[in-house]
Amino acid sequence: MEIEKEYLSSTKVCDVDSPDIKIKAYFLTKKSYSEKQKAIDIFNFVRDTIKYRFDYPYTKASETLKKGYGNCFNKTNLQIALLRTCGIYSGYKVYLIKKEVFLPIVPEEIYQFINQPTIHTSCAIYLEGRWIEVDPTIDFGLYNQIYRNMENWKYLEWDGEKDITIPENYIIECEGIYSNIDLYLLNPPRFWNDELLEKANKFIDNLLQS
Repeated sequence: MEIEKEYLSSTKVCDVDSPDIKIKAYFLTKKSYSEKQKAIDIFNFVRDTIKYRFDYPYTKASETLKKGYGNCFNKTNLQIALLRTCGIYSGYKVYLIKKEVFLPIVPEEIYQFINQPTIHTSCAIYLEGRWIEVDPTIDFGLYNQIYRNMENWKYLEWDGEKDITIPENYIIECEGIYSNIDLYLLNPPRFWNDELLEKANKFIDNLLQS
């Protein structure tokens, strides 16, 4: 199966050519002995070093790297940028999911603004002739404090072969795998602003400190 070169390309939001992305990808993978190991090392970094917090979808991968946090769009976008810098084909797996996934981590006044269903993105990596999904969204700290108590949620070590995805009971529909979702990411935020982002992220910080 021939994979299109677009799955290696830089975009406005997925800034593969950023010097910061290239440097980070080099240091993350310089001791990796295979393409699979490179993908594993990048996934582990993005999932647990880049903490789950809310940010604007249009945030560039290099900016998410500097901030050290992001939501599903931001973390997936960073993972893809790092993978593509290493020459590993990767794309955005897009879902419609139930908004209830956000219920434990946002204040009620923000939860009511979230669409039902809402959009979720995950990273799909082309390894050894097939697509494998590895969702980097929920870091161990947030999982351990919140999501381990939710139905069917697991925190798995990735071996470069099995899929790691959001639990099926939250999925409404899978929209497919895309090389570029800039048109969606660059849309003006539907309700987010700086004040709401700060409030949502402080909410998570307080949960983790409780």
